[in-house]
Amino acid sequence: MIGLVWHTRLKIMLPTGGHREPAETIGETAVREVFEEAGVRCTLMPLPLPALFPHEQVASPWWIADIPAGPDNHTGAQHMHRDHVFVAEPHGDYSGEAECEVRWFSRDELATASQISEDSRIQGLEILAILQRQSEQAATPSHS
Repeated sequence: MIGLVWHTRLKIMLPTGGHREPAETIGETAVREVFEEAGVRCTLMPLPLPALFPHEQVASPWWIADIPAGPDNHTGAQHMHRDHVFVAEPHGDYSGEAECEVRWFSRDELATASQISEDSRIQGLEILAILQRQSEQAATPSHS
């Protein structure tokens, strides 16, 4: 499932996100924004590596993209947002303190639902496909 939040200014479903606070890492920003906007605690997931990779993985953005943005509450001019796309696993109950409306989408729902930004739909479907492949590989016995 992919969780998206309703963006009241843009009137569209998007992943959680926001601006980095001073002295905060981008990973800490991602975790904080998920909690603030969706009301759920989460753990960032590292990009899947080959099954036999022998080293501990560290969560990092799966993608980094420069996205043109219009004027907003941070600047009155056209500008670029540098999006650091993390994937996170929610844990625990919702706090009830979410700033936004949250909706969870299955692969089929994500593919067809209206009011989802197209770039979010593309990323979400690819993330679900990657996680599905990873799950299938983990379930397949190795023939060593």
